[in-house]
Amino acid sequence: MLRRSLRAALLVAGGLFAGPRAQAQETCMLVPMSLSQRAAAAVVVVEARVAAQQAQADARGNIYTLSQLEVYKVFDGQLPAAGLRLAEPGGTLGARREEVTGTAELTVGQQGLFFLEPDRHGPDAQAYRLVAGPQGFVRYDVAAGSAAEPFGRYQSIADELYPAVQRSTGQAPRELKANEALRAASAPATAARGSAAPVVGGFAPALLSAGTGSVLTITGSGFGTQDANSKVEFLNADQGGQSYVAANSTDYVLWTDTQIQVRVPSRTSSGGAGSGAFRVSTSGGAATSPGALTIIYSYSNIGTPPARARLVNDDGQGGYTLQYDASFAANAPARAAFERGLNTWKAATGLNLQIGTNATSSAVADDGVNIVRFDTNGELPANVLGRTTSRYSGCTSGGVTYWRVAETDYSFSNTTNWNFAATAPSSAQYDFESVAVHEQGHAHQLGHIIRPGAVMHYAIANGQQSRTLSLDSDVAAGLAVIDFSLNSANPCNSPLLRLLAATPLPVELTSFVARYEPGLPGTRLEWATAQEQRSAYFAVQATDDPATDNWQEVARVAAAGTSTTARSYTATDARPLSAGQTRYYRLRQVDTDGPEHFSQSVAVTGAGAAAGLQAFPNPVADVLQVRLPAADNATLGRLTLLDAAGRSVWQQPVPAGALTAEVPVASLRNGVYLLQWQAGSGKPERQRILVQH
Repeated sequence: MLRRSLRAALLVAGGLFAGPRAQAQETCMLVPMSLSQRAAAAVVVVEARVAAQQAQADARGNIYTLSQLEVYKVFDGQLPAAGLRLAEPGGTLGARREEVTGTAELTVGQQGLFFLEPDRHGPDAQAYRLVAGPQGFVRYDVAAGSAAEPFGRYQSIADELYPAVQRSTGQAPRELKANEALRAASAPATAARGSAAPVVGGFAPALLSAGTGSVLTITGSGFGTQDANSKVEFLNADQGGQSYVAANSTDYVLWTDTQIQVRVPSRTSSGGAGSGAFRVSTSGGAATSPGALTIIYSYSNIGTPPARARLVNDDGQGGYTLQYDASFAANAPARAAFERGLNTWKAATGLNLQIGTNATSSAVADDGVNIVRFDTNGELPANVLGRTTSRYSGCTSGGVTYWRVAETDYSFSNTTNWNFAATAPSSAQYDFESVAVHEQGHAHQLGHIIRPGAVMHYAIANGQQSRTLSLDSDVAAGLAVIDFSLNSANPCNSPLLRLLAATPLPVELTSFVARYEPGLPGTRLEWATAQEQRSAYFAVQATDDPATDNWQEVARVAAAGTSTTARSYTATDARPLSAGQTRYYRLRQVDTDGPEHFSQSVAVTGAGAAAGLQAFPNPVADVLQVRLPAADNATLGRLTLLDAAGRSVWQQPVPAGALTAEVPVASLRNGVYLLQWQAGSGKPERQRILVQH
């Protein structure tokens, strides 16, 4: 799922977007719907708790989770005599599991505000569903007395949310029973007697993946003995950091008064871990980390305890065969955009995804058909652009359940103003290829991250393209899934993938360096290629803040077209850099037939300082060439290569005076690694490296 800008959608019939402070993004595959619009569309609005759940299949084999709601307040509508039940697609029945994007993923015990409408598609004719998908649920953080939804946060349930709902419904709520948990949380907080407030002094490593078993080590004081109030909470990647998610009970490796070790989760009861400052909560209070943790990618987990699923040779031809329904097959531009997305992923990961004959049905069903369709019967709630359903089958061996991806279905809205073209969308359009490549990432078993510029970033602005895979996030994540699928324990004898033959990249970039030269004045950029195929030109792009993904072209150089010999290129950015100012550069290489590719970025600092640690080629298959910072060459140093869990997989001392080094990677598994350079007792410099054989 993806987010889009609220620029046009914030103005609604009743005025500005009611409720929490407006966010400038759109949550995964949702179009914003204001609180007043949700209230108008709902037949029932209640404050409630999920009291119990059970899974049930419909006539087509789709699994739904039915939640029985314990109602505290009724803000609008009449409750049915038989009680209030809510149906959401997805859940577990025996050895079958279904995950559906664009849902609230409710769990027992969760509280919140529910905007409900009759569910005409699930297995229970008396059940309701959320209005506008996950926007129909405002999730409570009972302990903090706050609430969050896909587009914002209410700092106070009583002072912000309740008044906003009453303005939308035009009436005061009817209280059916006291919400004792919320009432207790609103009382003045007192620390447990004898409990010291926790202090987070540091953590390592600073960069990790989620859902892969990577362990975060937190050091500090006052953590105490782990009890029911002890938890590590990460920013919620599914909501772009609007709320926190607590690690699962099975994620904790160690908890002492001065150190915590916890696996970073890609799935919890309310979302996955995202980048940013995390917090540690105990009976004595809560403490926030002194810096931001970077979650470079997320491997989706399923089941309890959460586990990774493997991709398999489902169709006997190496991977998975997708089938269009009649309405999608009839839309040639939509097919072209969807297949451009498939080709992007296939080139990056080698996963064998192909388009087969058209499906004979348009139904989303547990039928072995990986269908791609437009929704024509209202199964998608209002303001939901699309959904991906992943179906899993599992077997148990030695008390452990091993999951495989058995089927994936895609449904897209048929009422949206889509841009199907290869060109950029207008500000009024949604870019179908960007949405498709993101949803195909979910089918690759990737979760959301908070990283602008990456395809699996939780958000995308309206009118924006997000079609290019990030090497160290999207590509590395896809390769991690492939590696797990091929090399992890397989006691159930699932048929292994057969990857596509590697396709040579149009351009093999062997180096890209930049240095600031006050005498120009400006930055000189140099790069070299080993071979080129159908290469039209190189565009040098620059930004002062790579986190914003605001890259601007500063130079363009014609390429060689097709060449089997080494080529060298240069360009200059004449803009000056002040002392201490840093600017980042990357190459955008464009093929003669339109596709584009991006290099890793390099940093340059003003006042004549040389560029920092640089390494090429990246991605690398055999030997990584390293250029060391010239300012450090008078001191004995050390190069270290760390894996995604922060473990050293290679290290080597570097003598004083050395300017270059080589790092052998041929024996390493595909994935993201961190190259670290430290001269003497100086501050380490790091660069992410993608190993791709």
